[in-house]
Amino acid sequence: VVHLNNNNNNNNGEEGEGEDDYESLPPPVEKIYDEDHQYLVPLRHFADVKDPHRPTDTAFFFHVPRSGGSTLKDMVGKCLKLVQSSEVGVRDGHGADPILQVIEINESKYVNVDTTTVQGIQRAVDLGLATSSYADLVVSSYLHQSASLFDLHHQARAFLLLRNPIERATSMYYHRVHELGDLDPEISIEDFAQGNGIENNWMTRFLTDRMEGELTKADLEQAKDILKQKFMVGFIDDIEESIYRFMKYNRWKYAEDENQKMKEEDCVRDLAMVGSNINPNEYELPKRGTQAYALITWQTQFDTKLYEYGKELFDLQTKTYGSKERKKILKKQKKKGGKL
Repeated sequence: VVHLNNNNNNNNGEEGEGEDDYESLPPPVEKIYDEDHQYLVPLRHFADVKDPHRPTDTAFFFHVPRSGGSTLKDMVGKCLKLVQSSEVGVRDGHGADPILQVIEINESKYVNVDTTTVQGIQRAVDLGLATSSYADLVVSSYLHQSASLFDLHHQARAFLLLRNPIERATSMYYHRVHELGDLDPEISIEDFAQGNGIENNWMTRFLTDRMEGELTKADLEQAKDILKQKFMVGFIDDIEESIYRFMKYNRWKYAEDENQKMKEEDCVRDLAMVGSNINPNEYELPKRGTQAYALITWQTQFDTKLYEYGKELFDLQTKTYGSKERKKILKKQKKKGGKL
């Protein structure tokens, strides 16, 4: 068992964002939302992207399945050596521990809670996870349920990795058939996409907590607003740039020692190239015009719009959080755009 200092207030060497700024920050105040934005009330203790970083904030990774989450968790744990709360910390009976502690498993550090299940989140609440400052990163796919972990003085800073919804759904099908084994191989991808196992607009539903019934355009607009207000956005097919932004947003940094820093950077780069938990079996994406493509497109229509909107947010967030290279590219694109 390891106890260690919290790394939440690491900064990424950016000017004007050092730890000295914390002393001049006014105390946080409860957000008040008008009638049209009541859907943000349950998420009020998730900091807005524009809010200043506080040393009591905890990074929160909203894990969209089959979207690079395992790779990101490995980068955080194995490369950056940060402490996570995910599903790993309750292994070897630690789910019954009476108090919080940090344990080491496979070269990574974890708090002994499971924030990837609703039951596990409640145990983490009861044990005071957010106030303990043990976790540098909380990982969960349950955004609304995770809100109970945080309060006004211990807020979450949320980020996520996006993946093209048609690719994600296809990856999920093959993952369940070949890896999890919970989907009968007799079920074709067409059957799957017709409702035999496919998730209908997973991202829109989990962002808005609208798990049942037909989704409406209003649900999509709410999901877009939640994404805009509350999330630093990254993309699985642009993972190195995304990691740069997540580190800057959460004030994580590489080691000061040059050799160690190089090791950590190489570790991140290697994982970005290879990935973790990728489908070992090669498969083809359904082609446009096929029944499978049409069905998956229908099942992911809101998520596809959300994904496209995420690209807009990614570009907007470049100004404050993008790498120097990406800022240059965006400036060039804007100049070209201005001439058209």
